[in-house]
Amino acid sequence: MTTAEATGRPVDRAAAVLVCPSCRVSLDGSYTCALCGTRGRRVGGQLRFAGFADAELRDDPLNRIKERVKRSFGPVYPLAIQLVSPVLLRRFIRPFLASFDLDRDLVADLGSGTNRYDPRVLCVDGGTYANVDIVGDLRTLPIGDGALAGIVSVAVLEHVPDPQAHVEEMWRVLRPGGRVLCYVPFMQPFHASPYDYQRYTQAGMKTLFGRFDVLSVRVGAGPTSAMLWMLQEWLALLLSFGSRRLYRGLIPLMWLLSPVKFLDVLLARHPSAAVAASGFVVEARKSPEARP
Repeated sequence: MTTAEATGRPVDRAAAVLVCPSCRVSLDGSYTCALCGTRGRRVGGQLRFAGFADAELRDDPLNRIKERVKRSFGPVYPLAIQLVSPVLLRRFIRPFLASFDLDRDLVADLGSGTNRYDPRVLCVDGGTYANVDIVGDLRTLPIGDGALAGIVSVAVLEHVPDPQAHVEEMWRVLRPGGRVLCYVPFMQPFHASPYDYQRYTQAGMKTLFGRFDVLSVRVGAGPTSAMLWMLQEWLALLLSFGSRRLYRGLIPLMWLLSPVKFLDVLLARHPSAAVAASGFVVEARKSPEARP
Protein backbone atom coordinates (compact mmCIF):
# COMPACT_ATOMS: atom_id res chain seq x y z
CA MET A 1 0.00 0.00 0.00
CA THR A 2 1.30 3.45 -0.91
CA THR A 3 1.69 6.31 1.55
CA ALA A 4 -1.25 8.12 -0.06
CA GLU A 5 -3.47 5.07 0.39
CA ALA A 6 -2.28 4.59 3.96
CA THR A 7 -3.18 8.10 5.11
CA GLY A 8 -6.61 8.39 3.43
CA ARG A 9 -10.03 7.73 4.90
CA PRO A 10 -11.01 4.05 4.93
CA VAL A 11 -13.60 4.59 2.19
CA ASP A 12 -10.94 6.20 -0.04
CA ARG A 13 -8.46 3.41 0.68
CA ALA A 14 -11.16 0.84 -0.13
CA ALA A 15 -11.83 2.53 -3.48
CA ALA A 16 -8.53 1.12 -4.74
CA VAL A 17 -9.66 -2.47 -4.11
CA LEU A 18 -13.31 -2.26 -5.19
CA VAL A 19 -14.69 -5.00 -7.43
CA CYS A 20 -18.06 -5.74 -8.93
CA PRO A 21 -20.08 -7.68 -6.30
CA SER A 22 -21.53 -9.83 -9.09
CA CYS A 23 -18.55 -10.82 -11.26
CA ARG A 24 -15.50 -9.61 -9.25
CA VAL A 25 -14.17 -7.39 -12.04
CA SER A 26 -12.22 -4.36 -10.80
CA LEU A 27 -14.31 -1.19 -10.91
CA ASP A 28 -13.29 2.05 -12.54
CA GLY A 29 -13.76 5.53 -11.11
CA SER A 30 -17.43 5.53 -12.11
CA TYR A 31 -18.14 2.49 -9.87
CA THR A 32 -19.65 0.71 -12.88
CA CYS A 33 -18.73 -2.82 -13.94
CA ALA A 34 -17.55 -2.84 -17.56
CA LEU A 35 -18.42 -6.54 -17.86
CA CYS A 36 -21.94 -6.90 -16.46
CA GLY A 37 -23.06 -3.29 -15.99
CA THR A 38 -23.61 -3.51 -12.23
CA ARG A 39 -23.58 0.02 -10.87
CA GLY A 40 -22.54 1.49 -7.58
CA ARG A 41 -22.73 5.15 -6.69
CA ARG A 42 -21.07 7.53 -4.31
CA VAL A 43 -23.30 9.63 -2.07
CA GLY A 44 -21.12 12.02 -0.13
CA GLY A 45 -18.56 9.86 1.64
CA GLN A 46 -20.59 6.67 1.17
CA LEU A 47 -20.35 4.03 -1.56
CA ARG A 48 -23.66 2.28 -2.26
CA PHE A 49 -23.98 -1.01 -4.12
CA ALA A 50 -27.04 -2.65 -2.60
CA GLY A 51 -28.45 -2.91 0.93
CA PHE A 52 -31.77 -3.30 2.67
CA ALA A 53 -34.95 -1.82 1.26
CA ASP A 54 -36.93 0.40 3.64
CA ALA A 55 -39.78 -2.14 3.65
CA GLU A 56 -37.42 -4.85 4.96
CA LEU A 57 -36.28 -2.68 7.85
CA ARG A 58 -39.89 -1.91 8.83
CA ASP A 59 -41.32 -5.43 8.50
CA ASP A 60 -40.81 -6.52 12.13
CA PRO A 61 -42.56 -4.17 14.65
CA LEU A 62 -39.73 -4.21 17.19
CA ASN A 63 -37.09 -3.77 14.50
CA ARG A 64 -39.13 -0.84 13.15
CA ILE A 65 -38.78 0.86 16.52
CA LYS A 66 -35.09 -0.04 16.68
CA GLU A 67 -34.48 1.48 13.23
CA ARG A 68 -36.12 4.75 14.28
CA VAL A 69 -33.94 4.87 17.38
CA LYS A 70 -30.80 4.01 15.38
CA ARG A 71 -31.38 6.84 12.94
CA SER A 72 -32.34 9.31 15.67
CA PHE A 73 -29.40 8.60 17.98
CA GLY A 74 -26.80 7.70 15.33
CA PRO A 75 -23.37 7.01 16.91
CA VAL A 76 -24.87 7.26 20.42
CA TYR A 77 -27.06 4.21 19.75
CA PRO A 78 -24.33 1.59 20.46
CA LEU A 79 -23.64 3.22 23.85
CA ALA A 80 -27.35 3.23 24.68
CA ILE A 81 -27.58 -0.46 23.78
CA GLN A 82 -24.68 -1.25 26.09
CA LEU A 83 -26.62 0.39 28.93
CA VAL A 84 -30.10 -1.07 28.36
CA SER A 85 -29.33 -4.37 26.63
CA PRO A 86 -29.55 -7.52 28.78
CA VAL A 87 -26.25 -8.68 27.23
CA LEU A 88 -22.86 -7.79 28.66
CA LEU A 89 -20.49 -8.27 25.72
CA ARG A 90 -16.95 -8.49 27.00
CA ARG A 91 -14.38 -6.19 25.47
CA PHE A 92 -12.65 -8.30 22.86
CA ILE A 93 -12.82 -5.84 19.98
CA ARG A 94 -10.44 -3.07 20.97
CA PRO A 95 -7.53 -5.42 21.80
CA PHE A 96 -8.14 -7.13 18.46
CA LEU A 97 -8.02 -3.82 16.56
CA ALA A 98 -4.93 -2.77 18.52
CA SER A 99 -3.08 -5.74 17.00
CA PHE A 100 -3.22 -4.05 13.57
CA ASP A 101 -1.53 -0.95 12.20
CA LEU A 102 -4.78 0.75 11.26
CA ASP A 103 -2.94 3.52 9.44
CA ARG A 104 -1.79 0.94 6.90
CA ASP A 105 -3.83 -2.24 7.42
CA LEU A 106 -7.33 -2.13 5.93
CA VAL A 107 -9.68 -3.59 8.55
CA ALA A 108 -13.44 -3.78 8.02
CA ASP A 109 -16.40 -3.99 10.38
CA LEU A 110 -18.94 -6.08 8.48
CA GLY A 111 -22.44 -5.25 9.70
CA SER A 112 -21.32 -2.17 11.60
CA GLY A 113 -24.76 -0.62 12.03
CA THR A 114 -24.36 2.87 13.52
CA ASN A 115 -21.17 1.91 15.34
CA ARG A 116 -17.60 2.93 14.49
CA TYR A 117 -14.86 1.52 16.71
CA ASP A 118 -12.14 3.62 15.11
CA PRO A 119 -12.19 6.26 12.33
CA ARG A 120 -9.66 4.16 10.41
CA VAL A 121 -11.91 1.06 10.32
CA LEU A 122 -13.96 0.51 7.14
CA CYS A 123 -17.67 0.27 8.06
CA VAL A 124 -19.80 -1.97 5.84
CA ASP A 125 -23.53 -2.50 6.34
CA GLY A 126 -26.82 -3.09 4.55
CA GLY A 127 -28.26 0.11 6.03
CA THR A 128 -27.45 3.64 4.88
CA TYR A 129 -26.45 4.91 8.32
CA ALA A 130 -24.34 8.05 8.37
CA ASN A 131 -21.18 6.29 9.60
CA VAL A 132 -21.28 3.50 6.98
CA ASP A 133 -18.60 3.66 4.26
CA ILE A 134 -19.89 0.90 1.98
CA VAL A 135 -23.56 -0.09 1.73
CA GLY A 136 -24.00 -3.53 0.26
CA ASP A 137 -24.90 -7.20 0.62
CA LEU A 138 -22.54 -8.89 3.09
CA ARG A 139 -22.76 -12.12 1.08
CA THR A 140 -21.35 -10.46 -2.06
CA LEU A 141 -18.93 -7.79 -0.94
CA PRO A 142 -17.62 -5.26 -3.50
CA ILE A 143 -14.09 -5.81 -2.14
CA GLY A 144 -11.26 -7.53 -3.97
CA ASP A 145 -9.73 -10.89 -3.06
CA GLY A 146 -7.21 -10.66 -0.22
CA ALA A 147 -7.74 -6.91 0.24
CA LEU A 148 -8.36 -6.88 4.01
CA ALA A 149 -5.94 -7.46 6.89
CA GLY A 150 -8.72 -7.94 9.43
CA ILE A 151 -12.47 -8.27 9.89
CA VAL A 152 -14.77 -7.54 12.82
CA SER A 153 -18.28 -9.03 12.83
CA VAL A 154 -20.46 -8.48 15.91
CA ALA A 155 -23.97 -10.01 16.19
CA VAL A 156 -24.36 -10.29 12.41
CA LEU A 157 -24.30 -13.96 11.38
CA GLU A 158 -27.61 -14.74 13.10
CA HIS A 159 -29.25 -12.16 10.81
CA VAL A 160 -28.09 -13.52 7.44
CA PRO A 161 -29.93 -16.43 5.76
CA ASP A 162 -26.74 -18.23 4.71
CA PRO A 163 -24.02 -17.60 7.31
CA GLN A 164 -21.63 -20.02 5.62
CA ALA A 165 -21.74 -17.90 2.47
CA HIS A 166 -20.92 -14.85 4.56
CA VAL A 167 -17.98 -16.63 6.22
CA GLU A 168 -16.76 -17.67 2.75
CA GLU A 169 -16.80 -13.98 1.79
CA MET A 170 -14.71 -13.23 4.87
CA TRP A 171 -12.22 -15.84 3.68
CA ARG A 172 -12.15 -14.41 0.16
CA VAL A 173 -11.54 -10.77 1.11
CA LEU A 174 -8.96 -11.53 3.84
CA ARG A 175 -5.32 -11.64 2.81
CA PRO A 176 -3.28 -14.76 3.75
CA GLY A 177 -2.54 -14.45 7.47
CA GLY A 178 -5.50 -12.05 7.92
CA ARG A 179 -7.68 -12.51 10.99
CA VAL A 180 -11.37 -12.23 11.84
CA LEU A 181 -13.06 -11.60 15.18
CA CYS A 182 -16.71 -12.66 15.18
CA TYR A 183 -19.37 -12.60 17.90
CA VAL A 184 -22.47 -14.79 17.44
CA PRO A 185 -25.28 -15.46 19.96
CA PHE A 186 -26.09 -18.83 21.49
CA MET A 187 -28.76 -18.47 24.21
CA GLN A 188 -30.81 -15.45 23.11
CA PRO A 189 -34.47 -14.86 22.14
CA PHE A 190 -35.52 -13.93 18.62
CA HIS A 191 -34.46 -10.41 17.59
CA ALA A 192 -34.96 -9.27 14.01
CA SER A 193 -32.47 -6.86 12.43
CA PRO A 194 -34.25 -6.99 10.03
CA TYR A 195 -34.29 -10.82 10.19
CA ASP A 196 -33.11 -13.50 12.63
CA TYR A 197 -32.30 -17.04 11.48
CA GLN A 198 -29.97 -19.10 13.73
CA ARG A 199 -27.87 -19.61 16.88
CA TYR A 200 -24.51 -21.36 17.38
CA THR A 201 -22.91 -23.47 20.07
CA GLN A 202 -19.18 -23.35 20.80
CA ALA A 203 -18.65 -26.44 18.64
CA GLY A 204 -20.87 -24.97 15.93
CA MET A 205 -18.67 -21.87 15.73
CA LYS A 206 -15.59 -24.03 15.18
CA THR A 207 -17.39 -25.87 12.39
CA LEU A 208 -18.64 -22.65 10.78
CA PHE A 209 -15.07 -21.32 10.62
CA GLY A 210 -13.62 -24.73 9.74
CA ARG A 211 -11.76 -23.41 6.70
CA PHE A 212 -9.82 -21.03 8.96
CA ASP A 213 -7.24 -21.70 11.62
CA VAL A 214 -9.44 -21.20 14.69
CA LEU A 215 -7.28 -19.44 17.28
CA SER A 216 -9.89 -19.30 20.06
CA VAL A 217 -13.60 -19.58 20.84
CA ARG A 218 -14.46 -17.76 24.05
CA VAL A 219 -17.59 -16.85 25.98
CA GLY A 220 -18.44 -13.40 24.64
CA ALA A 221 -21.59 -12.83 26.73
CA GLY A 222 -22.17 -14.99 29.78
CA PRO A 223 -24.96 -17.07 31.35
CA THR A 224 -26.41 -14.14 33.32
CA SER A 225 -27.00 -12.27 30.08
CA ALA A 226 -28.70 -15.36 28.64
CA MET A 227 -30.93 -15.81 31.69
CA LEU A 228 -31.76 -12.09 31.88
CA TRP A 229 -32.84 -11.77 28.26
CA MET A 230 -35.03 -14.86 28.55
CA LEU A 231 -36.51 -13.55 31.82
CA GLN A 232 -37.30 -10.18 30.31
CA GLU A 233 -39.12 -11.79 27.41
CA TRP A 234 -40.92 -14.22 29.72
CA LEU A 235 -42.15 -11.43 32.00
CA ALA A 236 -43.34 -9.34 29.05
CA LEU A 237 -45.24 -12.36 27.68
CA LEU A 238 -46.74 -13.19 31.08
CA LEU A 239 -47.85 -9.66 31.94
CA SER A 240 -49.18 -8.74 28.49
CA PHE A 241 -52.05 -11.28 28.76
CA GLY A 242 -51.94 -12.17 25.08
CA SER A 243 -51.84 -8.57 23.81
CA ARG A 244 -49.11 -7.86 21.25
CA ARG A 245 -49.44 -4.12 21.79
CA LEU A 246 -49.02 -4.47 25.56
CA TYR A 247 -46.12 -6.90 25.03
CA ARG A 248 -44.28 -4.35 22.89
CA GLY A 249 -44.94 -1.69 25.51
CA LEU A 250 -43.64 -3.85 28.36
CA ILE A 251 -40.32 -4.81 26.71
CA PRO A 252 -38.71 -1.39 27.36
CA LEU A 253 -39.81 -1.57 31.03
CA MET A 254 -38.04 -4.89 31.37
CA TRP A 255 -34.77 -3.09 30.57
CA LEU A 256 -34.81 -1.91 34.18
CA LEU A 257 -33.47 -5.38 35.04
CA SER A 258 -30.45 -4.98 32.73
CA PRO A 259 -27.90 -4.06 35.45
CA VAL A 260 -28.14 -7.69 36.64
CA LYS A 261 -26.01 -8.58 33.59
CA PHE A 262 -22.89 -7.31 35.39
CA LEU A 263 -22.87 -10.56 37.38
CA ASP A 264 -21.32 -11.96 34.21
CA VAL A 265 -18.09 -10.19 35.08
CA LEU A 266 -17.58 -13.19 37.37
CA LEU A 267 -19.90 -15.88 35.99
CA ALA A 268 -18.62 -15.71 32.40
CA ARG A 269 -15.25 -16.90 33.77
CA HIS A 270 -16.77 -20.13 35.12
CA PRO A 271 -15.15 -23.16 33.42
CA SER A 272 -18.61 -24.41 32.41
CA ALA A 273 -20.01 -21.02 31.31
CA ALA A 274 -20.16 -22.19 27.66
CA VAL A 275 -23.05 -24.53 28.53
CA ALA A 276 -25.45 -21.59 28.91
CA ALA A 277 -23.57 -18.63 27.46
CA SER A 278 -25.48 -15.85 25.75
CA GLY A 279 -22.92 -15.77 22.92
CA PHE A 280 -19.43 -16.68 21.75
CA VAL A 281 -16.50 -14.82 20.23
CA VAL A 282 -14.34 -16.66 17.73
CA GLU A 283 -10.97 -15.42 16.52
CA ALA A 284 -9.75 -17.15 13.38
CA ARG A 285 -6.95 -16.72 10.87
CA LYS A 286 -6.68 -17.35 7.18
CA SER A 287 -3.62 -19.53 6.79
CA PRO A 288 -0.55 -17.56 5.64
CA GLU A 289 -0.07 -20.23 2.95
CA ALA A 290 -3.66 -20.03 1.74
CA ARG A 291 -4.48 -19.14 -1.82
CA PRO A 292 -7.27 -16.60 -2.47
